Amino acid sequence: MKKDPITKSLYGQELLDFISQRIQDYGTIPHKGIIADNFVKHIARKIFIQDGNKEEMINEYLDEIRRDLLLNITHYEKLDTSMRSETSDDIADDAQEAQLCESAKPA
Repeated sequence: MKKDPITKSLYGQELLDFISQRIQDYGTIPHKGIIADNFVKHIARKIFIQDGNKEEMINEYLDEIRRDLLLNITHYEKLDTSMRSETSDDIADDAQEAQLCESAKPA
């Protein structure tokens, strides 16, 4: 690696030090769970201020979340299936092209 004649340090060393520091900082940040605590508190406040059966409201909300999750899972399954078929088609096309090239070469 080359050294800077003025600072006598490696070129790019500042960037490497910066990246190392960011990695260390990231390691000290507490990881958030799937459902953020603030989100749950927000929903609890919304349910609290409404009149009616709180448990029924919670169950309706959870049913809505369940439906949304199932719709998203179905959507991703469709994407995954289409991506797999495209990939396998590409592999088959590449294999056919390779066979054509091999058969066209003189022996």
